[in-house]
Amino acid sequence: MRSSTRLAPLSLLILAACVVASAQIKREVFAYPVTSKPVIYIRNQYGRITVTPSSGDKVVATVVHSDAVEIRGQQNQNRIELMTESQNSSGAKADNVDYQVLVPSDAYVILSTAAGSLSAENLDGDLVFEGTTASVDAHLIHNAHIHVKTLSGPISLRQISGGRVEAITSSGDITLQDVSGSEVEVHSGTGRIQYAGNPGFGVFKLVSGTGSIDVSVPSIALARFKARSVKGKVDAPIPAPVATTLGFDSGQNSLLRNARAAFDLHSFRGNITVREALK
Repeated sequence: MRSSTRLAPLSLLILAACVVASAQIKREVFAYPVTSKPVIYIRNQYGRITVTPSSGDKVVATVVHSDAVEIRGQQNQNRIELMTESQNSSGAKADNVDYQVLVPSDAYVILSTAAGSLSAENLDGDLVFEGTTASVDAHLIHNAHIHVKTLSGPISLRQISGGRVEAITSSGDITLQDVSGSEVEVHSGTGRIQYAGNPGFGVFKLVSGTGSIDVSVPSIALARFKARSVKGKVDAPIPAPVATTLGFDSGQNSLLRNARAAFDLHSFRGNITVREALK
């Protein structure tokens, strides 16, 4: 009995070593010539997808993965599809796939993953992000329509100018930094919504269920505010007559009337704060 007990840990170690050895790491490169405004669709299961601009009319994807999964790539005219396929997906480390993708700056990009991260930066084309627990980060995007949907993954949008933004999450936090799109609408069920920076001429609708909404701008005079929380508190440095409902049509205050941006803030149970950023 003792000898068999002593051999058990050794057997486990040998088995673990065999599993590690069987999952070899691969690095594949997929390259496709494209014309203007190509459509790029990438669907992953676990891991990262990072998209940055290329210097020419070409899509180049460098994919790092184990042999536990297979990458399928295909081109149909100006549409590129890259997909992760795994017959026995377990969510283990061996299933993780890392995509590093270069695309023309005007590409229409669609990214989807269950868990991991999705990110894109310095692009001008429309973007669609879909994730479950995956985090989403869009940075330096210009004149694009950005659509984001997650279940619990956090959403970060930074230095977005022009275009439209739609972001929806059930329980993730949403962070907006220097976003100034023509229309910006974000919804979070239980997560926190934060806005900081210069809103430009944007029109913002920020809605939460139970999460708080925190808006910080360089000067209150930069925007008009309409804020309402059904069961939460509203805290804003505005004179008493408009302390809890900061009206878009408030003619009493010339600074608000002449403001360039507009915020519509609404929460059911969450607190709402509007403040000037510390200088």
